[in-house]
Order: sequence, then structure tokens, then C-alpha cells
Amino acid sequence: MAFPLFPKSPGKDKAASAKRKLALTPQHDARDSDARNSKTRGPSSAREIAEVAKSKPSAAAKAPPVPVPVPEGDSRDRDISVTGPPSFVVLSPAGQSNILVVEAHPGLCAVLEDAALRYANGHSEHARQALEQGLANDEEAKQSALAWLALFDVLQREGDRAAFDQLALQYVLAFERSAPSWEERRPKPPPAGRATPGAYFALTGKLSSTSATPIANMLAATAKHPQVRLDLGSLTGADDVGARLLADALMKLRKRRYWLILQHPEKIRAALDQAAKQGREAGEGYWTLLLELMQWQNDHKTFEDRALDFAIAFEVSPPSWEPPPVTAGEAVVAAAARPGAGIDGANVLAWEGTMVGPTDPQLAKLAEFREGRNVLPIDMSGVDRIDFVCAGHMLNAISRAESQRKTVQILGASPIIRALLLLIGISSRHFIRKAQ
Repeated sequence: MAFPLFPKSPGKDKAASAKRKLALTPQHDARDSDARNSKTRGPSSAREIAEVAKSKPSAAAKAPPVPVPVPEGDSRDRDISVTGPPSFVVLSPAGQSNILVVEAHPGLCAVLEDAALRYANGHSEHARQALEQGLANDEEAKQSALAWLALFDVLQREGDRAAFDQLALQYVLAFERSAPSWEERRPKPPPAGRATPGAYFALTGKLSSTSATPIANMLAATAKHPQVRLDLGSLTGADDVGARLLADALMKLRKRRYWLILQHPEKIRAALDQAAKQGREAGEGYWTLLLELMQWQNDHKTFEDRALDFAIAFEVSPPSWEPPPVTAGEAVVAAAARPGAGIDGANVLAWEGTMVGPTDPQLAKLAEFREGRNVLPIDMSGVDRIDFVCAGHMLNAISRAESQRKTVQILGASPIIRALLLLIGISSRHFIRKAQ
């Protein structure tokens, strides 16, 4: 008997085939209902705004933004167009400029994002409530040091000392380090462009023992004036005694965290650096003054190299890096040392009060301030609030300055304001922390 080598395939079951066909009629899914309810509710936090914006097609996603040319001399910022990661907020109301905001800073949490936006809109009490509830119930907020500092900031502004002290106890337990201290409200800094009260001293000729009197007068002036300008541009040289006198004076002011503007130190520093090549024979005074000037100019890399050379030459431990406060150091000194800088005290662009909208007059001054400068220090310690739109145009102004190879440094921005600026897309590298 012959057997088939290949068995016949079973007959097709039409009923089973019909069952396997995909259903063409819509079926109810509870998840769809949840999604529709979510869309009806609308986003309630900055993070949800980001997720919704990412899921929607936008004109910015279809085609790259085309920058609008700005006529030369026109300081107004009409459009904000930021390249980089996908934008999470696109504001395009009729008749207004577009603002493309980059993704939130990774250090932020949802609670802090919401609080920063509420505060920017002028709702300080809602920002406080959001932060207090978040730090009590949200695990991500509990681990965010900036969220804690933002609540300290809001409580300080509201003058609630009792709540501030209570939060300080919780902060110590949470982070096992000292909490921020309560500070009495200080007077606002003088407006930008106005001469800062202070005294001006210029050291001339050769630094020597005869320089003791002018250096002592300069030190005495620091006890009477909030700011002193010391011009070193006319120095022609120094001996070991004179170099040590000036180094000791600068060290005292640095330890006191005094706001000293050091002008034109390049010439004397170059002479000291040349002498230091002789090693121990140059004299300890030359070395100490050279290292002191490096700290005041915030030249950390060169300081580390020279400090090691000093330690080897004199067989001592290398001095530690302890720069002066940034208000008197990195930002101010870099701008004050610029060739041609005057003595009018206008080396820092100071903003204050409340900054609102795309045409805020204080923001407009940045375009004029950046001319002729490579470093643009902006002091925001006097700013009480900056709204979302003004912050977006600030981002645009910073981007334009960077396209001209300029460095923007933001000093004194309080935590709740810093959170908004990070959220809007300003990089953390622009923020310079003031000495505690």
C-alpha cells in the first residue's frame, strides 16, 4: 500500500477564520475615556505642559525657525528663536512675537516648575502653597535642594520669620547641613548707569616701602565706603617689600569679602610673572602678590600651577584657592580690567524691582551695555520678580550676546527667580553663586 508523503492540509474553518478577523467596529476602552478626560481637563503643571506640547505638531516642528533680521542699531528684541532640544512651550498669540522655550533644566522638579511660573505671574501666595505642599508630599520635590531654597526665598520676601525658622529645622534634618540664614531686607543697589558711591585710588611709580602710606589710606577708605576702586595701571615696578605690602592689603580685603574693583592689573602682573621665573631668588613678596592678583582676577588654572611652583621653591604648603566674592571678583574685575574702562562705576549692569513684558526698559539696556565689552555681568540681586515673557526675551538677548562671542554672567538671582530662568532655557553656566 502506498502512503502519501505529504499529508493533506486540514480544511479551512470559515467560522474560525471569521473569528480571527480584526474587528472593524470601534470598541470601548477605559483608557480612551481617561485620555479624553485628561484632554478636557488640560495640563495643570509646567511638566504636563511640556508633555502636551511635545505630542502636538507645531509650526516650529514642521520647519526650522527662520530668524528675523534686526536692523543695525535696533536694540529691541522682536523674536526669540532658540535652537537645541525640542521646544516645550510655544507662545504665539496674535500680534505678539513667538517664544520658543527649550526643555526644562534637569535639576528642576514639577513642583518647583509650577511654583516658579506662579511666582512669575505675580501669585506669590500660590507659589508658596505649591512649594509647601510639594515639600510635604512629593518625593521628587523633597530631594530638590533648589525647591527648598525657593521656599526660603518666598518666605524671606513675605517677611514670615517664624515659618522660615521652622523650615530651617526641616532642611537640616533633610540634608544634614546648615540652612540658609534669615537676612534683613537690604537697600536696593543704585540704578544702572549711576555712579556708585566709593573712593578711587591709583598707585603710581614703583611699589616700595614708600607705598605704605597710600596703601594704608586705601585700606582706611574701605571702612567708610561700600566700594573702592584701586588702579594699578601706572605702576612701573616693585621691590620685594612693596610687593608684600600690597599683597597683604589685598589679602585682608579678600578675607573681609570686600567689594574692591581692581583696575588694570595686567602690567604689574606680567612683570611679577617674569620675576617669578627666577624661583626663590625672586623673593617671597613677588610670589605672594602674583598669587593674590590671580585670585582677584579669578584665574584659577594659572593659580594652581603657580601655587605649586611657589610651594616647591620655598618648601612650604601651597596656598589654597580662596577667591574674593564674585561681585568683586570674577565679574567686576574682569569688566573693570578691560582696557579703556572708566572709573564711573558702570562696570556691572544692575537690574531691580519688577521686570515685565518684552519691552522692559531695564532689559533694553543690555544691548547698549554689551557694546565694547567681552564680559557682561548682570546683577539681579535687586530684582523682585521677572515675568515669563520678559524672561524669554532675556534668553534671546543672551543668545545674541553669545553669538558675538561675549560671556554673560548672572549674579545674585534669587532661587525662585533662578528656577524660572532655568525653566525658560537659560543655561546654569551663566549663574555665578555669590559667596555665602
